[in-house]
Amino acid sequence: MLPLHFTTSRTARYLSLGEAGPTISHVWVCLHGHGQPLAELAAHLQNLDTPERLLLLPEALSRYDQPQDANADGIIDEAPRTDAAWFAAETLLPDLTDLAAYLDALTARVLAACPPDTPMTVLGYGHGAAAACRWLASNGRPYDRLILVAPVFPPEIDRRATLVALPEYPVLVVSTTTDTYSPEAAGKGLMQDLLDVGLSAQQRLVDATGPLPLAALAGGEA
Repeated sequence: MLPLHFTTSRTARYLSLGEAGPTISHVWVCLHGHGQPLAELAAHLQNLDTPERLLLLPEALSRYDQPQDANADGIIDEAPRTDAAWFAAETLLPDLTDLAAYLDALTARVLAACPPDTPMTVLGYGHGAAAACRWLASNGRPYDRLILVAPVFPPEIDRRATLVALPEYPVLVVSTTTDTYSPEAAGKGLMQDLLDVGLSAQQRLVDATGPLPLAALAGGEA
């Protein structure tokens, strides 16, 4: 038996911190990590939530329920939780195609409601960094800069080939002082790849225990 693919519409979820309109001067598209709830990512970004900035947090299309653990009495005392992932190894190419179509359509709708030529920053957290790079490498959409926070590229994604296809816009790698994910999150290999392919890249370190500080993300915003 061979797996076949069929394209159909999907209903996606997202958070919008701010409302698209004439007062918005900058849009940030922020992609969560693997299994990272949108509310958790929003908490990391709370310092960025200002009246003139719209933060758009799309949720990945592949949603799944987290198993709930019972206590010693066999009682489940935690609320159900649904997480999401941008791609799976077995369905990588169709997942990336769906990701691009979804994010292209969502950002186009949001930007159309903002002033003309409103700049866009793209932020990817964990696996969301790989998702952001693959999206931007495929669509040719102009953006202001790319921010990769504790970035993780899974083995099924060719990082160097992805970075080569990125437009020549600035890249900021934000690494945490506490390695939450893997040694890759320290960003050394990624920084070398970015520089090797000719992209303008900087790296900054932040404390992983709280919201991202504005100082770490400053620069390049209109």
